[in-house]
Amino acid sequence: MATSESQNPSSSFSSKPENKSRYDIFLSFRGLDTRKKFTDHLFHSLLREGFQTFRDNDEIERGHVIESELEKAIKNSKMSVIVLSENYAKSTACLFELQTILELYKKSDHFVLPVFYEVEPLRIKEQSKKLDFEEKEVIPEKEKEWSAALKEVARMAGKVFPGESDGYEAKFIEEIVGELKSKLVGNHLRVGHHLVSMDWRTMQVTSWLKERSTKVGILLICGMGGIGKTTIAKVVFNSNHARYDASCFLQNISEVAKGHNGLVRLQRQLLSDILRKEVRNVNDVDDGCRRMKYVLSNKRVLLVLDDVDQIDQLIALAGQQDWFSSGSKIIITTRIESMMNAHENYKVFRPEKLSIDDSLELFSWHASGQKHPIQGHMELSKRFVHRCDGLPLALEVLGSSVRRKNIDVWKSELQKLEAISDNTILRKLEISFDSLQDDHDKNMFLEIACFFVGKLKTETITILEGCDYAALA
Repeated sequence: MATSESQNPSSSFSSKPENKSRYDIFLSFRGLDTRKKFTDHLFHSLLREGFQTFRDNDEIERGHVIESELEKAIKNSKMSVIVLSENYAKSTACLFELQTILELYKKSDHFVLPVFYEVEPLRIKEQSKKLDFEEKEVIPEKEKEWSAALKEVARMAGKVFPGESDGYEAKFIEEIVGELKSKLVGNHLRVGHHLVSMDWRTMQVTSWLKERSTKVGILLICGMGGIGKTTIAKVVFNSNHARYDASCFLQNISEVAKGHNGLVRLQRQLLSDILRKEVRNVNDVDDGCRRMKYVLSNKRVLLVLDDVDQIDQLIALAGQQDWFSSGSKIIITTRIESMMNAHENYKVFRPEKLSIDDSLELFSWHASGQKHPIQGHMELSKRFVHRCDGLPLALEVLGSSVRRKNIDVWKSELQKLEAISDNTILRKLEISFDSLQDDHDKNMFLEIACFFVGKLKTETITILEGCDYAALA
């Protein structure tokens, strides 16, 4: 497996936590061209799908106050749709929006979809060379910035009408809504409710993803079991997948690969996620590699390979650098960094253990359902935390094992824990399993751990009840 990143694997990064969004979508358009036609139809289609969509209804010339409000609306949106029409570039208000959107796109996970409505991208590129404003006074510096913004958006992958959808506007709008829907909700992964200090744990990976490069980048998230590699990858994926043409998160690769045709099943899932349709006819691993090379080379993708422990898994799912389009990013979670060849260029992120304060908070959420230990349990909680050594999984499992238990049970479990060597994490996690009341509960625990991780609670209970487990008891 090869890449073209040239940075040192141990290099560090920095970033800032993401802001909350008020709107799902910001619509930028030229009112005189499309307000009462295409943009109105698109706007109401988005509303029917339940998306919070910002559309400016002000027809008058906008002053600085209105520009400030528009800028705020753009920055408070998850994504923007830019409806580029023949006269879009004549409006300084539209160009202000365009520049603001592209600036946000470059430094955040803000997704942008250009829609070329009854105008070709080449025409927009031509307009960028010679702007013809309807407003009389324009600062030369602004004109230069807006020209650059027009040129940039003309190069972006977007939707073109009437060139697509056989010229049917309703079908064209339906395709736009479908693409936006897939970006907003289609790939969201389930993570825990109490992600303590996750902003700083993910900021290095997020910063790496936002590095704009024409090369293919590979990042290894390496560390011992229970350190939080998969959770970090999920949080980063949820926040950034919308910036890419396509994305895929393959979970539990080492486990799935052991099953019958495991690698072929993973290849089918990858192809299905990238193409956004079910792919069944993959004959063998070599066939899957050929098909993936063709599919991946046409799209800028975000691919996460979770829990890789064999080189053949990498070869089957990520192949060579020339499989991927420029700007694609690949994240691999693994305990084994040595799988990568010495000559390959990649970066490595090693998650740190949680601090004492963060560990106490995470343990408390799972042990008592609140941020701090309940009254009378502070010292016992600190002893549990000390033995977990900052490992998120141990803190979550052991906290849950004493939830709603009396203080005598806490002391008993703690005695077992303190009798185990500090570095034997699996033995520590076995305590929560052994503390279950009987074989019924232990069997149900194993069923959930093996088959229902990530599933909805109601769905899991229904299935277990159908298998004669007293899941509601």
